[in-house]
Amino acid sequence: MAKVLFLQTIQFEFTGVMYISAYLKRAGHQVDLLLESEEGDQFYPKIKEYNPDLIAFSSMTGDHVRCLEIASEVKKFSDVPTLMGGPHATFFPETVEHPAMDVICRGEGEEAAAELCQRIDAREDFSNVRNLWVKRNGQVFENEIGPGENDLDKYPIPDRDVYYKYPYLRDYPTKPFITGRGCPYLCTFCFNRDFNRMYHGKVKMLRRHSAERAVEEMVQAKRKYPLKRIFINDDIFILDPDWLEEFVPLYKREVGLPFACNVRANLVDERRVVLLKDAGCFMVSFGIESGDAELRKSILRKNITDEQIYRSAELFHKNGIKMKTFNIIGLPDETLEKALKTVRINADIKVDYPWCSILQPYPRTELAEIARSKGLIKEDFSLDDLEASFFSGSVLKQPNIKELLRIQKLFYIGVKMPWTIPLIARMAKLPLDKLYFLLFGLTYTYRFMRETDIGIWNTIKFVLRHRKNL
Repeated sequence: MAKVLFLQTIQFEFTGVMYISAYLKRAGHQVDLLLESEEGDQFYPKIKEYNPDLIAFSSMTGDHVRCLEIASEVKKFSDVPTLMGGPHATFFPETVEHPAMDVICRGEGEEAAAELCQRIDAREDFSNVRNLWVKRNGQVFENEIGPGENDLDKYPIPDRDVYYKYPYLRDYPTKPFITGRGCPYLCTFCFNRDFNRMYHGKVKMLRRHSAERAVEEMVQAKRKYPLKRIFINDDIFILDPDWLEEFVPLYKREVGLPFACNVRANLVDERRVVLLKDAGCFMVSFGIESGDAELRKSILRKNITDEQIYRSAELFHKNGIKMKTFNIIGLPDETLEKALKTVRINADIKVDYPWCSILQPYPRTELAEIARSKGLIKEDFSLDDLEASFFSGSVLKQPNIKELLRIQKLFYIGVKMPWTIPLIARMAKLPLDKLYFLLFGLTYTYRFMRETDIGIWNTIKFVLRHRKNL
C-alpha cells in the first residue's frame, strides 16, 4: 500500500483529485490532502507526520509557481518522489525539469497514478509508465499517452472526504460535479484543442456518465454533506439533448436541488431550455467573450453569431433562468468601440451576472500565436511573462491597452446601467486607475454575493480566501 499526499494552495475541490483519490483508494492505497491556507504553520509539520511515499500536486497554470515553491521546501526534508498533474502539467510537461519535480502526469491520471503507486509500493522502476514524464539522474523519460477510458461509469464515485475534513469546503452550500468529460470546440484561447489532439483515436471526444451514475453521486453527496445548490461543471452540459431527457426525471425525483451549468449559445434551443427548467436549473453560464462578431470569429474562433446570443437570452428569460456570461477585454485588434460592444451586448440581453476578465494569452494556445504574429507579444513569450491574475493587467503591446483595461474595470457598471456606457467611453481616457480598481472590487464582490446567495459575511470570507486567484 502506497501513501499518497496531495498538496494544494487553492481552496476548491478539484474534480481530478477527487476522482484519482477514489481510484487509488479502491486499489488499496492510502490518500490524504493538505490545504496550505487551512493548515498555516502546521502545513510542513503535517507533511512530515504523514510520511508519504508520493507527494502530488494538481495545478493550473499560474498556480504552478506556488506549487513548485512548496515542492522545493518539501525537498529540503524529504526525498520521496514529487508529481504534478492537472492542466499545467499536461501542456507544459517540461516542468519536470524543475529541480523539485520528479514526475509529470499528462492528461487523465487515474490509471497512471494507480500504476505508479503499485510500482512504488513494490519498489519497482516506474520510468516507463504511460502518461508520465519521469526524471531520473538528469534524464527525462517521456512516455506516450495511454488509451484512456470511454466508460466513465467504471470509475468509482469521486472521493469528497479528502477535501471535506475542512469545514469551509464541507459546509459551503454549492458543490461541483461533472457528468461528462470533453468539448468538441476549438476556441483559440482554450487548451481543449490540444487535449483533443493528444487523445485523438484513444477516447471519444465527449464521454458521459450514465444518467443513473451521475444522479447517484449527487444523491450520496446530498445525504452526507450540507448541500443546497449544485454546480454541474461540464464544459458544455447541454451537448446531448437525448442524454438530458434521461437525466431530468431522475434528477427531479432523486436530487431535486437547484443547479447551475455551462451552456453554449449555438446549442441553445427551446427543447434544451425547457429540459433545464424542468430539472430545476436556476442559472446558466456561457461565453460571449466579445461583443464584436468579427473578433469572435477571426481572433477567438468562437463561431457564435449575435443572433444566437440574443435568441439564447430570450429563451432563458422566457423560462426564468438567470444568466452568467464570460467576457474578455484586451483582445488583439480590439478597439475602444469594439470593447464597448461587449458591454452593450451584455446590457442588451440583460445578463444577471456579467463576468469580464483581461486576456491572458497562454503560451501554446492558438491565441498566443495570433498575438505573436501581430507583434503584440515578444517572440520568446513564456509563462514568466503572464500577469498574476485575470484582472491585474495585460501583456499585449497595444497602443490603446490602458483604455481597454479601464473598460474592463467598469464593465459591470456599464452592463447594469447602460446609460453610463457613453460616460465609460470618456472615463477610459482618464488615468483614474485606483478609482476604477476600487469600483471593480466593489462590483465584483456584489456580483458574487448575488450570484451565490451566500450572504455578505460569507462573500467577504470567500473573496479574502481567493484574493490571489481572482
